[in-house]
Amino acid sequence: MSDDEKLRIIAQIIAEARPGIQADGGDIEFLGLRGQRVEVRLTGKCLTCALAGQTLGSIRRKLLQVLDQPVMVVPITT
Repeated sequence: MSDDEKLRIIAQIIAEARPGIQADGGDIEFLGLRGQRVEVRLTGKCLTCALAGQTLGSIRRKLLQVLDQPVMVVPITT
């Protein structure tokens, strides 16, 4: 799988998760891929939500299924 295809798949999976996250008052933005690290920015209520880790874990599991390789979904604060 090419890097461009990997980036497209990651962006698509995060985009699919956004409506549910936004409905709860938060948001997620795909920032980039560094090795096996999928870097995202959480905003809104996600910053203080106790379930944010579960949301990132769910995205990680979906990426693992589709990409068939281990990844970490890491929130970046900037």
